[in-house]
Amino acid sequence: MHYRVGSSGSSNSHKSWGSASPASPPPIPTTPYLHPVSLPVPITNAPHLHTVSLPHPNAHPHQPPMSYQHSSTTHSSMIVLHPLLSRGPNMMFNITLDLARVQLRPDCPPTRIWEFAVQPTVSRMTITIPEFPTWIIEVVNPHGITVNDVLLNIRETLNRSVTSHEMQMHGPSHAASVAIDSFRARSRADPREHALGVKRFDFLGPKIFFVGLTRARDGSDSWNIHFSQNV
Repeated sequence: MHYRVGSSGSSNSHKSWGSASPASPPPIPTTPYLHPVSLPVPITNAPHLHTVSLPHPNAHPHQPPMSYQHSSTTHSSMIVLHPLLSRGPNMMFNITLDLARVQLRPDCPPTRIWEFAVQPTVSRMTITIPEFPTWIIEVVNPHGITVNDVLLNIRETLNRSVTSHEMQMHGPSHAASVAIDSFRARSRADPREHALGVKRFDFLGPKIFFVGLTRARDGSDSWNIHFSQNV
């Protein structure tokens, strides 16, 4: 289902999302999540809710009390992924924009951005893009990886300019053509973006919205990331 960014003057015919702005992280609830939450069915003509603030990427989170011992690897059958990172319409995260522009569902408190990404907590996560396995997203936090850590590393990794070597690896190919077309379209009216050249997210074409993580199917201790043209 397609959602669009809500504003105070937008129509009530679309489900609105809480918009984000930099803020210091508030205290975290002490009860760890154990199961993904059920998503509400979008209601037509739902009232527009007030905006909420997400923390700035450079802010230092107050870690919640630890219920599990930290480790770099955990048996996959024991791992529970945070609902915000599970595959589904849990947030509006355009990977081409600053992290402060992330929007959560209206019923989701902004404090959840500082909760641990998985339970039991881990200090390292490896995320791969199935279509582009050479671009590995490594997330590291010795105090336990949070949802914010994951989102921040996704954006930083995919907003890097593509090197000439990387372009040679992909071209000539359909993926390279998609990247060049995407780059030309977004930088046509912005000389600064044009000077930065092709970025990794250009290879995704119009699929610039994060829609969640899933466990890798190859049995490795890693995650696959998924994108969509809309949310």
